[in-house]
Amino acid sequence: MKFTGRETLGIFLILVIGLLSLGAWQAFFTAMAMPGLADIWQPIAWFSLVAVVFFFGAITWSHMILRVIGAALIFSTGLLFIRSWEYTAAGIVAALFIFWSSLSIARETKERVRFRFFKSARVGQFFFVLGLSLSISSGYFVLLKNASWEELVPRFRIGEEMTGVIFKVAGTVNPSFAKLSEGDTTVDEFLLSLGQNKPEEGTVDEGTSGQTMNEQVIINALPELGRYFKGKDTGLFSDVDQRKMAEQLFLESGREQVATLVGRPVAGDEKISDMLSLAVQNKLIALLSGGKATERIPSSGVPFFLSLLLFLTLLSFASIVAPLCILGAELFFLLAVWQKWLKIGIFSVEQERLEE
Repeated sequence: MKFTGRETLGIFLILVIGLLSLGAWQAFFTAMAMPGLADIWQPIAWFSLVAVVFFFGAITWSHMILRVIGAALIFSTGLLFIRSWEYTAAGIVAALFIFWSSLSIARETKERVRFRFFKSARVGQFFFVLGLSLSISSGYFVLLKNASWEELVPRFRIGEEMTGVIFKVAGTVNPSFAKLSEGDTTVDEFLLSLGQNKPEEGTVDEGTSGQTMNEQVIINALPELGRYFKGKDTGLFSDVDQRKMAEQLFLESGREQVATLVGRPVAGDEKISDMLSLAVQNKLIALLSGGKATERIPSSGVPFFLSLLLFLTLLSFASIVAPLCILGAELFFLLAVWQKWLKIGIFSVEQERLEE
């Protein structure tokens, strides 16, 4: 049996979708196995390539069986890494959505008077995005459903971008926080910025009984040492570098307080955004598990909530990325036409219209 150029290209695209889907699910599984180390952009790139080839194939495929196989491959390759009835059930529904997307594109291509790749492919965009988001989020749920609290809570992690937003909002109240949204602010820099609005060195602050700013900082930073020096002659500070001493004692006290929040030693050169994220994670663990995070196994409620959150995020994010994937698919289509693997012909067809 001799295949036409279009049929041969369609079969080739099926093979490419299978290989790309395999790579996408492998990257997804790796990202879920190492949530703190893996790059989330790797599975996004893989699934974007799957979308590019799918939209190219949806225009190219001339047989129904190719559309069925193309839709099924996108979820079925995930079964090599995720074996669960929840993923299988959701994957079948996702494959139906993707298949309907392919049919919609084919129908739109036939009904248009002039061939327009982008406009035809956009018709099936929503159902493809819906099916792909459902397939990924269901796999995410399966991988999380037996996870412990420590494995679940880091997925609430506040990223650097969100931390920057928090500092900008806080900056409307305290200008010191506004500066922290720019650059890689360390813990020490953050602590020092808190004292930038204090009186200059050597000035007398009302209500401190004549104590200098540096002495007051020491008293506030180290209560025990402060109480010792409070009744002493302030001339005791004349033989030492008051500013460096006060600054060092202030930083030591600040680091201890930050270390208490994050539950680990703090040297001072860590990024404050990372420390804030760890503090939030620790508070979430304590809140959700009542202080017994290591002993409790979560119910399906939390994994389901996280999966639903991922589904909604993917649905909105993929809706933005999908047009770019369609443009990429159109470039490959134009290349195929230029290489004469595909041909665009002109045919006489009947068209329904309202009579004059």
